[in-house]
Amino acid sequence: MRRAMLLILSVGFLMVGGEAQARSYAQMSCYELWYARNAIFAREGYCFTTRQAINTFGRRCYPPYGRLSRWEANEVDRIKYWERRKGCTGGYVAPAPAPSYGGGGYAQVAGIRPNGFLAVRTGPGTRYPQIDSLYRGDSGIEVLRCTGSWCRIRYGNIVGWVFSRYLRFY
Repeated sequence: MRRAMLLILSVGFLMVGGEAQARSYAQMSCYELWYARNAIFAREGYCFTTRQAINTFGRRCYPPYGRLSRWEANEVDRIKYWERRKGCTGGYVAPAPAPSYGGGGYAQVAGIRPNGFLAVRTGPGTRYPQIDSLYRGDSGIEVLRCTGSWCRIRYGNIVGWVFSRYLRFY
């Protein structure tokens, strides 16, 4: 009876509390590595300050304020190793040309001057009204499709069109 209970608890822990890494870090994109690394900090209440991290994980900021166990610190080191090996910078890779097909992928805002912004519009062109703004470094932007020089994107609750010249695709 005691063995059966221990087995049930162990399986329950693996299904609920334990984490099974579905893909190896070698197979992950830069964004997936960034997400995996920051998810570890998020679980421990790290106080996020970047717009992308706050949009993804919330501000958090509760004890132990991102202090990691030895196992978690080793896991973060493994992820950082793969980020360096893949050439990821801040979780992202060098710019690629805008996809000319129906869509797919993720992007980061790049090429905007420090205090500038990228207008998100209701349609693909400057004649459409601006509904929101994105800022340099915003990332995790889902690219739904591109038409000419404009891409339809989703970023949190924002869905609209942006000029593709200011997106770095990964």
